[in-house]
Amino acid sequence: MPTILAVLAVVFIIYTLVKISDKAGTPMMGGTPISNVLSHWSHFFTQFTLSSDVFYKALEETFKVHDMPNIALGRTKHKEAGLLSANREYLRIRHGDIVFDICAAPFGKDFFISWWLYETTGTMRTVLRNTKVGDFMNARAARRTFYQIDEEDMFRSCVHDCILETITAVTMGKGVTQLTDADKAFKMGGM
Repeated sequence: MPTILAVLAVVFIIYTLVKISDKAGTPMMGGTPISNVLSHWSHFFTQFTLSSDVFYKALEETFKVHDMPNIALGRTKHKEAGLLSANREYLRIRHGDIVFDICAAPFGKDFFISWWLYETTGTMRTVLRNTKVGDFMNARAARRTFYQIDEEDMFRSCVHDCILETITAVTMGKGVTQLTDADKAFKMGGM
């Protein structure tokens, strides 16, 4: 009987931790809800490799040059698969409820870069979820002004341009074919 109680206690603790981590925006089980994804971009560079940290540091310097207002910059970790899988480090740049998670990773003798732009629900909307106040806040968040939409577009464009600028800087003179206009285009909307 004590074994069953111990197993139930462990399951309850894991369940509680997963719920807390989901509310914090860094799910223990891995993944961001695809419905929150606003846009995405990726590119695979053959016969070129670089450490993720070197790329992230170069990109952080590029962000500083552009001096974007009201941003928070840092590193975050995402699970590769599920609860017990390894973590992958991403560079995160946040502007309000809009978040870019940028991945740069060697892949054998090659290199891969991607970014995911998604919207978080914000702390208060998460805490007040499934309440009248939370419903009101969600309804208000769904209505945005032209300026708010333009500001999101400015943020997305600036971050994307900074990434392209950094790619050019780290690949220049290393025999890497520069990106075409088609390579530079990103996808809008969820996956």
